[in-house]
Amino acid sequence: MILQVTEAQASFLTKKDPVLGELIHKVGLIHMEGKDDIFVSIVECIIGQMLSAKAAATIQARFEKAVGPVTPANVLATSDDAIRKCGISYSKISYIKGLSKSVHEGTLSFDGYSALSDMDVLSELRKIKGVGLWTAEMIAMFTLGRLDIFSYDDVALKNGIIKVHHLKSMTKKRFAQYRKRYHPYASIAALYYYHANDH
Repeated sequence: MILQVTEAQASFLTKKDPVLGELIHKVGLIHMEGKDDIFVSIVECIIGQMLSAKAAATIQARFEKAVGPVTPANVLATSDDAIRKCGISYSKISYIKGLSKSVHEGTLSFDGYSALSDMDVLSELRKIKGVGLWTAEMIAMFTLGRLDIFSYDDVALKNGIIKVHHLKSMTKKRFAQYRKRYHPYASIAALYYYHANDH
């Protein structure tokens, strides 16, 4: 899955928000490669919950070394203790093993997600134990390539908006106004705010 910002999307957002437009002009058209495998993405998101990006990457690398290719069968074949030694809590292990069991046994399938609306995709993802709204939104955006995701629970996104627009804080009402302004390309706007937060 590749999130490639187009000239048309950049132009639309610039017209909607000149301040964001200045950032888009400065950064250029963002090209970001995501993951195609929804199972792998969910596992990574569960591992990374409540962790810094650096800590999550370190633990993910240990996990992949312990498990091998991240497949349901390989996860199920790896002992809880071996996964715990990677730095993953037992609650997260139970979520990852539960997900792996459901996919491996065929009781959970991601086929047909492409035909669902954003709201329905988020709803389906949140039925998975260990997947909250933020995790579902990140998977919808970076794995499924949904173009209109704007997560209020994402601290990096909110901080990026505050930084770019020189705000003191971010209320839920104000955030909703930004989301509405950027529809139907809120995900694209979010990419630039993530960039601003990181630089």
